[in-house]
Amino acid sequence: MQLELFDYRRDSLFESENQIAHYFDILKETENEISYAEHINPKKGFAVAGMEYEEYIDVKKDRLKGLTYDQILTYLKDTKKEERIEKYKALLKFRNIPFEAELFTWSNDDL
Repeated sequence: MQLELFDYRRDSLFESENQIAHYFDILKETENEISYAEHINPKKGFAVAGMEYEEYIDVKKDRLKGLTYDQILTYLKDTKKEERIEKYKALLKFRNIPFEAELFTWSNDDL
């Protein structure tokens, strides 16, 4: 018998790279929550090099009020990348779904 403890979903909504940075947006699920995050990892030698960014929205699964992972994924895919964070927050507020959102920045001295 095999235990599937980590059978949670993870979908990439956007990934791009240029000479300045690596950008990626991910919707993922854990045991207790669904998290959407946008990441920017700057490359060495740029003004923001060493500074990494992650903006995220976490929603507890037991507070989704019927909203499903698939519905969130479809909504995010159908929204322009530049507007995803704000429109997702607006959707959650409209449906009275509590969420946690934050912008993290940290320095990576290896860059």
